[in-house]
Amino acid sequence: MYLPVEKLPFLAISLPEEVKMYHYAGDFEGEIKVIDRWLTKDLPLSQRKRLEIQRLFAEQLLTDYELDETAFVKMLKAHEPAVTPDIVDMLIKKGNLDFIMKGSVRHFQHQAVTNTINRHGDLLASLGNPQHQPADHSQSGLETICEMQEMGGMSYRYEVEEWIKLCPHAERPGETLRLWFPFPVACDTQPESEIKLISSSHPVAITGSVHRTAFMEVPCEAGATYSVTFSFVQRATYKDLSGSKPTGLPAGLGLSPEDLEAYTSEQYPHIRFTPTVMALANEIRGEERDPLRLAKRVYDWICDNVRYSYVRDYLLIENIPEFVMVNRYGDCGTMALTFITLCRALGIPAKWQSGSSCRPDGIGSHDWCMFYVAPYGWLYCDPSYGEGAARSGNMVRREYYFGNLDPYRLVASNEFQQPLTPDKKLCRMDPYDNQSGEAEYADGIHNIFFSDRTHGRRVIKAEKLTY
Repeated sequence: MYLPVEKLPFLAISLPEEVKMYHYAGDFEGEIKVIDRWLTKDLPLSQRKRLEIQRLFAEQLLTDYELDETAFVKMLKAHEPAVTPDIVDMLIKKGNLDFIMKGSVRHFQHQAVTNTINRHGDLLASLGNPQHQPADHSQSGLETICEMQEMGGMSYRYEVEEWIKLCPHAERPGETLRLWFPFPVACDTQPESEIKLISSSHPVAITGSVHRTAFMEVPCEAGATYSVTFSFVQRATYKDLSGSKPTGLPAGLGLSPEDLEAYTSEQYPHIRFTPTVMALANEIRGEERDPLRLAKRVYDWICDNVRYSYVRDYLLIENIPEFVMVNRYGDCGTMALTFITLCRALGIPAKWQSGSSCRPDGIGSHDWCMFYVAPYGWLYCDPSYGEGAARSGNMVRREYYFGNLDPYRLVASNEFQQPLTPDKKLCRMDPYDNQSGEAEYADGIHNIFFSDRTHGRRVIKAEKLTY
């Protein structure tokens, strides 16, 4: 199915009750049959598009959540024999475990096992060893923060390799394959002059200025690995917000009228000023009117009320901020989008930024955000890092990530929900971002899903520069 960015707002359209009943009962095969029957009717275009998207969701949910609770517990027990179904119940009650219902049985994604071990390793270890002492993270990251504050910033030059390899079942040798790799985008912290393509396994073109990519269009080769290697410099600057006093200035003073409109507006389907969003925004606002303090209240609400957990693919969530607000858990991107939505609802310009957490010893996908407050201009915010710091009692780190970032970033996307260049013909696995790359065959028929390929990345070199 082709799902271009312009179709995504149709997610806000209501579904027929019959479709919703099958969906929430976990009968996705039945849901698909009902949708197909509805699609034979004479429908308004908006309802037809919504049903087509929902059909895609049902197909994905059929295959994404393959582990029933018995299988999930068994796989966790292989890591820690003391795990029981009651432990899984406890994690769910804590709001740290994503699942869906198929009939009356909970089902989990395969990645739920790895994420549970990573997120709750200390708890699982204590089941088999009551004397286990969890690691102390209360001082984590303070050295970087101190240096940022003392020097006014910090810079690194990175060399990174990204690759995609198709699974044998997805290979169609000789057919034209199209691939989009994340690539550093020019922005305030990544100067264009310091972004370099070093090499690639096949010819590439650097495309796009928002979701920036290294694009390949090549014949598929059996067993081939498709890769790009690039370098960039990340220059993080520190802004001291301690002791800030209300200025009485409008939040967007200094922005162009176009940017002020763009970054305080709704952006369907996810950035929506729904009753749920506005009720929480008004509760957070209270009597406060200073934009910087309002943004801090939003950040603090997320740090205090949302717990970090992996979530299902963003493609499968109808309204990401409401998902976080209602369920009280989310990952880095869902937390960032919640911050953006609440800030915009309060009249504070806010926008998306993402790519990878890029350190000398490792790299992984990560999302964060920016907000604009006069007279400071654009400031940064990383709600998931703030939540993690709050959970470990590291209050210095928690305060730091409201307004500032570190130099351990690769920025590949400078906006949310934008088309790739060239646009993908078939459904993107992540239509809102591009962190793990996308792939399809040029015939417009055969898509490459996450389950059809592996994606990897590594930091080849990281050199600290004089700031």
